[in-house]
Amino acid sequence: MGCDGGTIPKRDELVRTKKKPEQKDKSSMQLYRWRNCHLTQGPLRSPIVACGMGLLYNKESVLQHLINKTPFPEASSHIKGLKDIKVLKLTPNPAFNKKAQSVGGYIDDNCSPYICPLVGLEMNDRSKFCFLWKCGCVISERGLKLNADNKCVNCVKEYEDDDIVVLNPTEEDITLMKTKLAKRKDKIKSEKNSEKIKVKQEIVVKDEPIDEDEKPIIPSCLPVKTEKIDIKNEIIKKEQIKRPITSAAGSSSSIGSANCRKLEDPVYKKAKLAHSISKDKTATNVYKSLFTSHEDDKNQTRAHWITYNPFYN
Repeated sequence: MGCDGGTIPKRDELVRTKKKPEQKDKSSMQLYRWRNCHLTQGPLRSPIVACGMGLLYNKESVLQHLINKTPFPEASSHIKGLKDIKVLKLTPNPAFNKKAQSVGGYIDDNCSPYICPLVGLEMNDRSKFCFLWKCGCVISERGLKLNADNKCVNCVKEYEDDDIVVLNPTEEDITLMKTKLAKRKDKIKSEKNSEKIKVKQEIVVKDEPIDEDEKPIIPSCLPVKTEKIDIKNEIIKKEQIKRPITSAAGSSSSIGSANCRKLEDPVYKKAKLAHSISKDKTATNVYKSLFTSHEDDKNQTRAHWITYNPFYN
């Protein structure tokens, strides 16, 4: 109890020293990045997307940030739209089982849900994985070195070295990813500018004036003979002079009334303002009672059913 038996106490036992801060486990941190979304910190679920820096996201979380216009974190500040992300084409692991992963409270982190299609390596923190920006296919770095033709194994698309993006890069790979991202953006801008220049050149070529020497020779029209037309016009004028001009008083004569007789439709007569349905002999008494001009409607105290208004009755 009191240093009996010749025990020698150490300095740590007698002197209080500062405790070292807890160090984070790098492997567990890296594994967390492979399983969870970088924005919401929730588990990854398809469709899974990645940005130009190689960070993994759920597509839903990226769309919510873009729609709500919420600011992205510093690591994802380069995302301005859907053009800055790429949907990943992942190959599922046949040995992965969700039910067996969480049996008895033990979580098996060694088994990954996705693998490399070439080598068969599991996609976790132990091996480095990349994806191609042109097609979005995910391949391990070891499998990518086997392919010497610069063509994707899944879709056989050609790619360049700048199109290779490392997933979940380390501090050493972050600087390389930034340079590749800047090169891709500069390349897209140069392509757009070249397309605009081509379109402008085509418009200028179309709008250029044609020289007089290059103009097509159009044959002049033959002279049209107008003798027959002039003769007809003279005949019409003579006939108009011969016709007697009838006055307003003479229009009531028998000749004028025969020529200017109007055909009146019986339906047209009913449309006139002077026409009254109550005086129409052909209409029945039941039909006349529908209108306000009927005698029964004039004498009644209540409003008519056509002009009925519940606010005034």
